[in-house]
Amino acid sequence: MEEVLISRTRRQLVTDWHSQFGNYHYMEWRDPISNDGSHPTLSRNVLGLHPNWDTTDSLFHGQQVTVDEKHGIRRNGKDLRDLTAGDIGGDFFSQTKRAYAESKGTINFDLKGKDNTNTWYRTYYDGPCLAVTPLDNMFPVYSQRNLTPLGTTAIARCKPTNNVADLAASILEIFTEGLPKLIGAATWKARTAKALQHAAGDEYLNYEFGWLPLIGDIRSASYAVANAEKILRSYEHNSGLVVRRRYEFPVEKTESTVLIGPSEGILYRGEYYPGLMYDASKPLPKLYKRSRFSRRTWFSGAFTYHLPVDYYSRDKLTQANGALKHLTGLEITPATVWAATPWTWAVDWFTNAGSVITNLSDWSKDGLVLWYGYIMEHTLQEDTYYHDGPTRYQPYGHHHSNPITFSVETKRRQKATPFGFDVTWNTLTPRQLAIAAALGIKRAF
Repeated sequence: MEEVLISRTRRQLVTDWHSQFGNYHYMEWRDPISNDGSHPTLSRNVLGLHPNWDTTDSLFHGQQVTVDEKHGIRRNGKDLRDLTAGDIGGDFFSQTKRAYAESKGTINFDLKGKDNTNTWYRTYYDGPCLAVTPLDNMFPVYSQRNLTPLGTTAIARCKPTNNVADLAASILEIFTEGLPKLIGAATWKARTAKALQHAAGDEYLNYEFGWLPLIGDIRSASYAVANAEKILRSYEHNSGLVVRRRYEFPVEKTESTVLIGPSEGILYRGEYYPGLMYDASKPLPKLYKRSRFSRRTWFSGAFTYHLPVDYYSRDKLTQANGALKHLTGLEITPATVWAATPWTWAVDWFTNAGSVITNLSDWSKDGLVLWYGYIMEHTLQEDTYYHDGPTRYQPYGHHHSNPITFSVETKRRQKATPFGFDVTWNTLTPRQLAIAAALGIKRAF
């Protein structure tokens, strides 16, 4: 089965301020004959109806751009869309830009008179009044950051505790703690033989070599062996199992407000006639910009680890544990210890454990594998423009502009290789590729 990846870019319009104000109407009359309104002539009649003017309007329209991968699972040339084949996700980028008004209120006026050039006009308007004009350059600037270091950090913080590196550390700790007793294992046989010579009654308990200290040494070493065996068996049992993990970084949020300066409210369509449409003697309202930013970043993945096929050095540890179980299943006396114990087991375990630790440390880099791993980011940037008072449109004090928000929402997803975000498929070592293949993890081409 071959997975075919096709990179694609999709665009679509989204709901924005055009949809909020479904229609508007602007009409204009002039009187070129008498210039006093006694002979009005309709010179302009603009009627906008949503969605008819969406495709003709020159101002910004909300849109979403998505760049992702189209995954097709093919067999014998046919696209099966077999979603059970495993992880078929991929890198993803989607950005939505839209301008929208904070309220749907409109203004309405029908004004007659002369403007400051002594020209007679009649102006009718029914539609939105916006704080600023919806233009593409009004949007906050999106800056894309590198997600790879964040993905690497997330993996380090949430990887399963039963991975190879932790296993090696646990075995090393047991190995180190049991080392003093295991070093003396070579004397156990001689000490037991001397204890047998003084086994009448309880006299041997007071012998200078000390039977009770010998039993303490054997039990201490046995404890180290038994716990190492338990950890190793747990590791073997969990090899290849899937452990899902999720990690959330702290959410980032900022907000700030700046004064831009005096400005007039913007009519969607229409001319501006000082002295007729607005009162130039009144103060302009002040325009402010409030900027808000939020970013959420998180990781989601499924881990497993690989048990190497050449895990041969484990055998002698198993044999040592078998001898230990046989010994501890008996009543511990000098005679039973002498008869039951293969005296090489402790030394074999001691020498073999070093090889196991070395191998586990060597595997600690390549042993932990991701079935899938994604670092994801969701950012929302908003700039809202608003006035602190009424516009100057006639009659003064009756008309307020609609605050308008320019929003940039970005969603990103970056896929990891089986060995993390800081490596690529092309830089994997032959052993890493072999481990991925052994687990059935294949590169998507």
